[in-house]
Amino acid sequence: MKKIILHLGVHKTATTHFQSRLYNSVNQLKDAGVGYLGLNETRKHITSKINGDFKIGGDLEKLFTDNNTVIISDENIIGGTEKISSELIYPEVEQRLSFLLGKLPISIGEVHITIRDPEAYLISRYCEYLRHYKFLSSSEYFDSFNLKAFSWLPLIRQIEKITDRKVIVTPFENLFNDEQKYLETLCGVEVDFQQAEEGAAIRRSKITQETYRILEHLADHYPRHMTKKLINMMDNNKQLSKGSAFRPFSDELVKVLKDNYQVDKEVLGLN
Repeated sequence: MKKIILHLGVHKTATTHFQSRLYNSVNQLKDAGVGYLGLNETRKHITSKINGDFKIGGDLEKLFTDNNTVIISDENIIGGTEKISSELIYPEVEQRLSFLLGKLPISIGEVHITIRDPEAYLISRYCEYLRHYKFLSSSEYFDSFNLKAFSWLPLIRQIEKITDRKVIVTPFENLFNDEQKYLETLCGVEVDFQQAEEGAAIRRSKITQETYRILEHLADHYPRHMTKKLINMMDNNKQLSKGSAFRPFSDELVKVLKDNYQVDKEVLGLN
């Protein structure tokens, strides 16, 4: 029976790294009856068409026809890194996933998601926001969300409700213990998974405090959309001075977030 494996991120949980490994292993996966389109093609034919003119044809139709299992991996399926405004973290997840499921020609077999420590996730997500949108200060970015109430559970429960599948959740801190085993679990086959490409897009994550101050200074004196170009330039160049960690949250809030994460993992049976 044909099935789809949905890998939904979330953002900043090494998704690009593992998508690169999947793409570099596409021939090995195909030999095992597993189809993978690659991130760029997935965004071209699937993600960008959500809530729009979604059609199954060409390479996408061939993907579903030629393989028993199809992996669809893109963290943007459930939403982007815009300003957080809902306990779901991705407030459009229901609309976007429901639309996608209504268009796919075969049923969902499994749904995978990776979660991580909220402090690290929120900072990395904010940094990713800065790469794509006009500048908001960290306080502006988080001012519509109750950070102390952060939990992964509402998002996971919503995905389970939409897909009618129990979400397979992996803590980020466990991902790199055994990458081969994780990929085998994700894909449902044992193949020789190839290594990921190297590059700034694969490695990028948090910015430094010095980078933030430069962006903030630019936004104070010039149009805020200009910071996107500057941060992408800095991503591709090594900081000459010693970088300081960007830490916008108080120690008290960090503790609350870590406690919340432990509760989430206990509820999910991940401890």
